[in-house]
Amino acid sequence: MSKDFDFTTEYTLDKTFFAECYDQTSRPAKFPKAYLKGILFLLFGVVLVKFELLPSGYVGWFFIVLSVIEALSVYFKRTWWLWRQTLSMSSGSKVVFHVDSNGVSYKSGKNTRNIAWSEIDQLQQSDLGFILHMGKQRQYVSKSCLNDKVIAFMVEQHAVSKMN
Repeated sequence: MSKDFDFTTEYTLDKTFFAECYDQTSRPAKFPKAYLKGILFLLFGVVLVKFELLPSGYVGWFFIVLSVIEALSVYFKRTWWLWRQTLSMSSGSKVVFHVDSNGVSYKSGKNTRNIAWSEIDQLQQSDLGFILHMGKQRQYVSKSCLNDKVIAFMVEQHAVSKMN
């Protein structure tokens, strides 16, 4: 591909995009580990209530209720995340996505993010998009707004940047 490659597209941050982003980038919760904090809150609360370690049982009941809330937050994680994103100020805004030989960039309102190819540790490709890994950060790019040339260019540029 040419070093003069330049591609710009625009997409909207809507519920469909947020759902795709979450589904493609989230890591599934594993049963005992995901609920461990809730189980510990429950055990602590039950011990406080059962053995009357404090003059008031309210603290024990507080931890028992907190364990239920923690379990619900794990169970409804996707729904809660989508709801927060759709209520955020960025929901409904347009994002301008740009790809060139230097890297990728996003512009949404007053926010601009430039990511050089050398900053991307891993370019993970899924059925619906790309997940750009930069250290512990991950950025999702949907293939719905990209054509085959751009997809091939992104894969090639990432490979070239890792060889250098």
